[in-house]
Amino acid sequence: MSFDARLGAAILGAGLLVVLAGAAGAHEPGEPHKSWFESLQRPDNHLHPERNADRKSLYCCGAADIVKTKFMVEPGSERHPDDVWYAWLNEAWTKIPPEKILTEFAPDDQAHLFVLAGTIQCFVRPRGGL
Repeated sequence: MSFDARLGAAILGAGLLVVLAGAAGAHEPGEPHKSWFESLQRPDNHLHPERNADRKSLYCCGAADIVKTKFMVEPGSERHPDDVWYAWLNEAWTKIPPEKILTEFAPDDQAHLFVLAGTIQCFVRPRGGL
């Protein structure tokens, strides 16, 4: 095998490890962090004052709304300092809108994505990244 082929295989393998390491699971009702997850408010509420009419609309939803998926992150750069996060949804990498990313980190050091009716509601990053 040529050096280029070995290098390509090594890069591909490393990328898959990063992606697979980001898999997250849904939380069960008796889960120790259930109340923390259910207290999370959507980070884009300030853009949607109509949500105040129904207080439940302000929250990311419940622990049962966390989808099990894979995540990928593109590190920020000098020009664009924020990381860009993606979730594997509907057989494709889907960019997580920055306004859906909470400033808090997950207490279990896992990435968590809240999806309701097919739309991303909130994303909680793992402390320290993937």
